[in-house]
Amino acid sequence: MRKALLVAFVLCALASLSSTVDRAAGQVLDLDGPVAADRVFAGHVSYLRDPSGALGLDQALALPFTPVEGQSADFGYTRDALWLRIALQNSTDVQADWRLHLRENFFPDFDIWLLRQDQPPVLLEHHNRTTPFAARQVSYPEVVVPFHLAPGDSGTLILRYTSGGSSELSFALHTEQSFEHLAARKTAKNFIYYGMMLFLVISAALACAITRRGIFAAYSGYALSGLLFLMHADGNAFQYLWPEFPVFNAYASVLVGAGIIVFGANFARQFLQTAVHHPIIDKVLLALMALTLGLVASTAVIDAQPVKKALVLLALLSTLLFTLAGLVAARSRFSEVRFYILAWGGAVLSSAIMTGRHWLGLEISEEVQFDSMRVVLLADAAFMGLAILDRFNQMKRARQQALESSFSETRRNLDLSRRLADLEERYALAVALAQSSQRRIADTVHDLRGPLGALRLNVQRLLHGRGGGSVREDFDGTFDYLEGLVSTELARFSELDAPDPPQPDDPGTTEPYSADLVLGAVAEMFGAAARAKRLDLRHVRCSAQVDLPPLAFMRIAGNLVSNAIKYTPGGKVLVGVRRRAGRLWLEVHDTGPGLSPTDFAGLLAPLARLDQPGAEGAGLGLAIVHDLVRQHGLDLRLLSGRRSGCSIAVAISPRRPPGTKMG
Repeated sequence: MRKALLVAFVLCALASLSSTVDRAAGQVLDLDGPVAADRVFAGHVSYLRDPSGALGLDQALALPFTPVEGQSADFGYTRDALWLRIALQNSTDVQADWRLHLRENFFPDFDIWLLRQDQPPVLLEHHNRTTPFAARQVSYPEVVVPFHLAPGDSGTLILRYTSGGSSELSFALHTEQSFEHLAARKTAKNFIYYGMMLFLVISAALACAITRRGIFAAYSGYALSGLLFLMHADGNAFQYLWPEFPVFNAYASVLVGAGIIVFGANFARQFLQTAVHHPIIDKVLLALMALTLGLVASTAVIDAQPVKKALVLLALLSTLLFTLAGLVAARSRFSEVRFYILAWGGAVLSSAIMTGRHWLGLEISEEVQFDSMRVVLLADAAFMGLAILDRFNQMKRARQQALESSFSETRRNLDLSRRLADLEERYALAVALAQSSQRRIADTVHDLRGPLGALRLNVQRLLHGRGGGSVREDFDGTFDYLEGLVSTELARFSELDAPDPPQPDDPGTTEPYSADLVLGAVAEMFGAAARAKRLDLRHVRCSAQVDLPPLAFMRIAGNLVSNAIKYTPGGKVLVGVRRRAGRLWLEVHDTGPGLSPTDFAGLLAPLARLDQPGAEGAGLGLAIVHDLVRQHGLDLRLLSGRRSGCSIAVAISPRRPPGTKMG
């Protein structure tokens, strides 16, 4: 009798302890019909983490479970085996067949049992890494487990799973009828979306085949990667595309996620033409593509789970970069990139939602996450298509405008050719007369060589379609000056009356212009002479603005560069503008024999030459520079302190009155 009482007491204590554990692990869920995920996780689900992954069912049940907090079970990116437990009570009168619907398409390792009092556990479903889709009891893209719980009965579902990516999991309980209704609605929604995306992909592929433009291939690749990513997340890719390859299905998110980034970066490069307009951004985009492909390649030696998490963050960074590149381009080409910016702006929002859930632990359901991706990817694809069409439309209008203006351009080019030919004839006559003329004619002919050579080069470039509108606008004034100068000198030499030539060197009528334009013309003018002597003629680019009359500036620079080439047997000649002591200085450096201060002073006189073997010249160049410097109130200096070669500097901005502050 005592022994029987002791046994009864122990059984009551164990039952009380079991009840206490159940209450600590989670409350019993009352099944009165379909139960949504938020209600399931409202204090009814408990969990156990198994880092070793070696626990069996009996061992797990002997350990305490902890209540799940939040609207889903989320343990981050972990390799632990995870156990979930939920106690059920069927309070319906007739419903006995139920469906456990998990918001997940695939588990590398999955088992679920139904426990009833005084009955052995029933294994409802078992999946592993090699289980094909056809082995599922319910043919549905997401995991659905049927079980039987009669009215009035109670039981406990025990779920064990591992994850190849994020461990976040939510599930709902349905009746057989409510699940069929849910499945029909979700299937219709998914395939409507897939149809719209597939239409855009096929349209882009056809456009690529017809136009043979790479931008359509990049667009098609991006849209197809986005479509496959969502099909994989929904489970439809496993069901319809690769149902016999569960190992690949566990890895597919790495490939399609990387495809979104790589094809998106390639589309941004081609659409924005970053290689031409934004070379730094182009290099960053190429680096992003290389980094993404490197992450994919790393899965050959490391586990894919951390790579999946890294790709989530990289997707956000890439969409931010694509949007930033569009904003940079919009500063000068807004009409070309407006739809592009709208497309990537939405992608940033969707990527931020995914990053917030996977990296910051924000409670955002997968349904919200993937619905946002559906909307954004469809809008992105549509806006990017509009962006491409809009860009081609603008290019078509630009071509029409170019055709309309081509006739006037041709007439103007013919006029320039006629005037150049006339000027060439007059120049040839001036050269013949200069052989017996006085110093004034000799100086004129000497100074005409440089500007005329530059004009000849620029007109030839313009006739071959390489000139610009800004170069053409300066031709008339320079032509008028040269024509008037030659006509006047010829008339005086022949003792004929001629009108006074225009005075282009009037410093009061010159607007500031870029010194780089003049130095560039001088460098082009004497490039052939330098190459003939195997000299390296370098022009240091600058952004300085000068108001010295352009022709005077060209005469000074041309004579200094010409002298440097003549007297430099080998090495290089360097020409550029530098700001020193509040003034702009034109400097010409060479690697020739150099000049002493005495020789430099002597060369300022007309017809003075150095006795340099192999150098040809009339001895007028430095004298002309000296005259122009005095005429415009400038300074001419021989720079000292060089071990070899010669350095000459000319101040190309006038002296400032005492007390004047620098701007």
